[in-house]
Amino acid sequence: MRFLTLFIAILTIVVLPAPQALANNDLSVNSLRIGTHPDKTRVVVELSRKTDFRVFLLQNPARLVIDLPAFDWRAGTPQTGQAGMLGAVRNGLLQPGISRIVADLKTPAYIQSAFLLPAGPGVPDRLVIDMARLSGGQTADERTFGTLTSAGAINNPASSREQTLKLPARAQVIVEEETRSAPVKSSPPPQTSGKKPLIVIDAGHGGQDPGAIAADGTQEKNITLAAARDLKRELEDTGRYRVHLTRDRDIFIKLQDRVKIARDKGADLFISLHADSVNKPDVKGASIYTLSNTASDAQTAKLATRENQADLIAGVDLSHEDKEVANILIDLAMRDTMNQSKFFANAVVREAKNGGIQLLEKPHRFAGFAVLKAPDTPSVLIEMGFMSNSREVSQLTSPAYRKKIARAIIEGVDGYFAKVRKSAD
Repeated sequence: MRFLTLFIAILTIVVLPAPQALANNDLSVNSLRIGTHPDKTRVVVELSRKTDFRVFLLQNPARLVIDLPAFDWRAGTPQTGQAGMLGAVRNGLLQPGISRIVADLKTPAYIQSAFLLPAGPGVPDRLVIDMARLSGGQTADERTFGTLTSAGAINNPASSREQTLKLPARAQVIVEEETRSAPVKSSPPPQTSGKKPLIVIDAGHGGQDPGAIAADGTQEKNITLAAARDLKRELEDTGRYRVHLTRDRDIFIKLQDRVKIARDKGADLFISLHADSVNKPDVKGASIYTLSNTASDAQTAKLATRENQADLIAGVDLSHEDKEVANILIDLAMRDTMNQSKFFANAVVREAKNGGIQLLEKPHRFAGFAVLKAPDTPSVLIEMGFMSNSREVSQLTSPAYRKKIARAIIEGVDGYFAKVRKSAD
């Protein structure tokens, strides 16, 4: 149902009237100029008045995003030039009170600064954005510039028609450390309707995909299934949650089908269980991953690559089926979902430490795991330990230790939904 809602909203974007037809806003964008300099590219947006703004980058593909209070577009078609950093520029109503400008980037870049220049004799108020190309070793910019929030947007009656873009029906959890979040208030969470939150637990690997194999022959797929069953039982015993397993026996499930199961069920939380493996048998400790376009370290990047190739073991080429989420609405929903995933991950890390579970030095990590890419379901991937460490293999095959892990996860789940309910009030 949530996917259908997103699809209808996406269709709504396609049939929107031309931006120029949406009049009666007290803010207008009168010009958008792009200047190329030896050390930077400067974007100048001429405005009819001083206003708040929000500027940030989106990746895969790279785009510059400019959010402003709802405006009338009077800038025509911007001339980006053939040799410049920016490609196509488009704009539209994001939600009541907020409009968005999106510019494609031809090359990886970062934002140097974004600021307002006040009107003066013969010149209007201007939003100025300076950008530069990324050099070797630099990572994508994750900062947000400006102070615009949804709460502070102009509630313009002319913007409240059928052009409204709906976000997934749950409350947004604002994560303080997520500096690139675009704060948007979503609808109340599903559990307010009387239903218990639904948690989908994914036992990694399965069938012809054994996952990592320990020195004694223990296979990751069997450990993850046992842990998933334990966690399901413990969660249901609390009486607070509904739980569904992506697999409850030794079968192979494609990565995108695991995500589809969670979304089709209307999951409020998706937890994928795994056990890591490296070429250093002394490395030990659990870790938890959330989605990011950029891996937090080289080891994480290799792990994500290995996990994402699981479908190839069964002869399924996932690369031909992984569709790009390029719509403005889904971009925003994904950012909201990533924020909530990070909040939950941090809660689990905190409870694992309190529960005496061995963790890696930096237990909360980021990578582009395929199973974490549902745009509307907060998702984490938990590496419960290392199959390459004989002591941790012994622990992971122990029901008592798996119960210890389950209790830490449940405490994190409780903390997460407490935050969701508080945000909805």
